[in-house]
Amino acid sequence: MPREPLDSRLRGPLKHTHLRPLACALLALVACAGPRDDWHAQLDDWEASLEEVTEAPELRPIDEQSGLEDLILNALAHNPGLRAAFDRWDAALQRVPQAAALPAPRLTFAAYLAEVETRAGPMQSRIGLAQPFPWPGKLEAAATAAEHLAQAAGSEVDARRLEVAHEVQDAWFELSWLKRAIGITARHRSLLLGWEQVARSHFESGSGSHADVIRAQVELGKLENRVQTLADLERPIAARLNATLGRPTATTLPAPDETLARTPDLDGAALQEQLSETSPALLSQRHRIEAAEQAVILAEKEFWPDFSLGADYTFIGDASNPGVSGSGDDAFALSLGIELPIWRSAYRAGEREAQARLSGARRMLEAATLELEADLEMALYRLRDANRRVDLFRNTLIPKGEESVASSDAGYRTGHQDFLDLLDAQRVLLEFQLQTVRAETDSAQALAEIERLTGTRTRGVQRP
Repeated sequence: MPREPLDSRLRGPLKHTHLRPLACALLALVACAGPRDDWHAQLDDWEASLEEVTEAPELRPIDEQSGLEDLILNALAHNPGLRAAFDRWDAALQRVPQAAALPAPRLTFAAYLAEVETRAGPMQSRIGLAQPFPWPGKLEAAATAAEHLAQAAGSEVDARRLEVAHEVQDAWFELSWLKRAIGITARHRSLLLGWEQVARSHFESGSGSHADVIRAQVELGKLENRVQTLADLERPIAARLNATLGRPTATTLPAPDETLARTPDLDGAALQEQLSETSPALLSQRHRIEAAEQAVILAEKEFWPDFSLGADYTFIGDASNPGVSGSGDDAFALSLGIELPIWRSAYRAGEREAQARLSGARRMLEAATLELEADLEMALYRLRDANRRVDLFRNTLIPKGEESVASSDAGYRTGHQDFLDLLDAQRVLLEFQLQTVRAETDSAQALAEIERLTGTRTRGVQRP
């Protein structure tokens, strides 16, 4: 009896009754090989959320009319460090379906170099497919750990966004302080120029001394040096702000506001109490603890064997003796493989490693919580102290200083006051005014720091 060619038998396998179980087994194994449907759906939701967050809003380009809110929005859209955090989050999301997927199935084909004779005929070749299956619970633990790591990366994105907003505000308020300090110092310089003219007139008329003219000129030189020092400080602060905005450091910036809004009074006890729930840094660390707990579960399951299911189809030629029942019938077999977890010392080491990582993650959360609480207390102190100084200088010291300068000025012009007294009064008023704007800036910067630490918005700046 002539044999049917092997290639024709492969082209029409479903005509053979033995091939039907193989086809069903192959379909079942392929269906089981991918991630579970619920992980697909959850990953789609996370990626949609990521896409929504990373889409840059319609931003007005930064120009001379831009304010603090415009700068924050532009920084959140273009800051390279924040974009890198988004990329790390995206990468962590892609780990979830990988962790949830079964190991890749294995397809094998074997050809016998020497045919093995059986009653039904010689075995010529064999094709097989096997799908490994981890011990129940391993995939779930690995996927859950990957999910928590992705959520930790998402919380780190939130923390980085808060840092970017804080960096913009800190630099912007510092530029505002520089502008105001330069203006105050320049006004005192103009005031001294007038007094220097008065001192020169008194000296020329014989009612004053040359020493007064020299004192006025020395004081003018000191104020000029202070103005230059403050003006020179603007360049590095502007470079830091431009870097946060993702722009070249020499790019021109809009002029900052000359007045800062009064900072609100905050409930420090409530902020401390809510810190564990509002701080993205602590939320991220808690997700890492949960991932480490799943890693411990996974390490414990390494002591249990993985197994595999397979199907083999053997091609058999015609029997050498004609008339043999079942001559040339191909053979089909199902196989079950079990991994032998005999390297117990390695598995115990892996379990101890996972326990150590879990312990380390818990200690990191404890350390981060204590450090964050201490930083928040310091920021709250800075805010209270700055507000006290603002009230003191605005309501008490500056009015007294202005009264002293006015009285000394009138007394000097009429010859009833010494020029040194006038200079001393001017120096005191200058320091009071400079310390006022410094205190206002410190208050605004402390509030921005509190926002960064707690993850709560306390001012009217809208954040995406």
